[in-house]
Amino acid sequence: MSSDDLVNVLQQLAEVLQTQRTLGAALAGIAEAATVSVPGCDAASIAISIAGRPATAAVTARVALELDMVQYDTQDGPCLTAFQSMSTIRVDLVEQGDAFPHFAPAARRKGIRGVLSVPATWGDEVVATLNLYSRSGPFDESSESIAAVLGAQVAIAVSRSPEFAAARGVVEQAQRDADDEADVNLAAGLLMVNASRTAEQAEGLLRQAANRDERTILEIAQRIIQQHHTSR
Repeated sequence: MSSDDLVNVLQQLAEVLQTQRTLGAALAGIAEAATVSVPGCDAASIAISIAGRPATAAVTARVALELDMVQYDTQDGPCLTAFQSMSTIRVDLVEQGDAFPHFAPAARRKGIRGVLSVPATWGDEVVATLNLYSRSGPFDESSESIAAVLGAQVAIAVSRSPEFAAARGVVEQAQRDADDEADVNLAAGLLMVNASRTAEQAEGLLRQAANRDERTILEIAQRIIQQHHTSR
């Protein structure tokens, strides 16, 4: 593909992203653009991060989804490696098949000879991966360069989507809830040790202190933890 052809594809992709109202439609447009603009790309998928784990959100062919699923099931493959390492993974399945002992045989059985997985990063976080599959042979450096541009478009599409913001908010709230619960449990444990109380009695002391001081149980727990640290 010439540079002019690539520019035209990217311009068309930009128009698609401007008009699509859902994340799924935007990602589908990028995946289709990959099959047109990346030399040797026969199928593409895009896996987005859901609670820190990849999940396929767009595919151009059944084989792409099937090989994504192989990777999720076996915890082995270039998509997962790109997701975890935040680096581009380009694999020649004929020469480098041993690198992915579970994924490579499944890919070769489906006639796939080359795989290219590009992380889509937003800040210091991988929000998705663009995964390309080739039957004609391994991808080259020019393919990797084009895929990197498309990966950046994936990151922009994901980061701007209301779905991503909502999902991220749910995950962050769950993490905060887990941290808060850990603080309450730690404070209760300190009371059990230092005041010779049972677990039920320690929880009762936290509730009594919260009612007396008109504070939340979490605030009382954090105060107990801070006092413990300063007294050491």
